[in-house]
Amino acid sequence: MTTYSAYAKVASGEKNEAALKSAIMNGLIVDNGVKVKGKFVVPFFKLEGDMYLTIDYSPEMKFVYNEKSLGIFLKRTMNLVQIGRSDLIKIHEFFNLKD
Repeated sequence: MTTYSAYAKVASGEKNEAALKSAIMNGLIVDNGVKVKGKFVVPFFKLEGDMYLTIDYSPEMKFVYNEKSLGIFLKRTMNLVQIGRSDLIKIHEFFNLKD
């Protein structure tokens, strides 16, 4: 599972990993989900207040999702690194630029 697929999985609850991968490869991550050709194909959960969702990404780390960031929790050191959603979107757009 790619980093973006794992992020979309925890943010949306979508269980079909093939569908997630396809959406990530063919669309863009935006604030409320993943859009392909202008349509939401993977909507993200609408969290209230200070809610968080987590998923085990690997034996070494967990992903932590809230409405404003992706957290990467390193299990061995118990450190949390956060990437703001707007930065995550910019990175995804950069790597998915289509000519």
